[in-house]
Amino acid sequence: MAIDALKEELNQINLSVGDVVIDVATNAVGFLLKRERRIDMLQDDLYFWEIKWTSGERGDQFRNNEALKLSLWEEEQLKLSIILGIIKWQSIDGGSFEL
Repeated sequence: MAIDALKEELNQINLSVGDVVIDVATNAVGFLLKRERRIDMLQDDLYFWEIKWTSGERGDQFRNNEALKLSLWEEEQLKLSIILGIIKWQSIDGGSFEL
């Protein structure tokens, strides 16, 4: 039953290019740039999001390394992070996820 509830919550999050995500720990703001499909031998299709990050209040980690401003997140990992409250999400279509 808990697995079904989690799957239902995951399905409620519809990520789109242009959505805003915020890392709660660092207050870094990210923008979803591109969704990539990759094929895995065991899990079939996997989807990844390219995120462009700004440095947050506590986040000088990006200031000296431009390459770190872009990151690739697996879609299910990103959605779980949103559900757990690690990442805040605001869709360009007006959607969000509140605990």
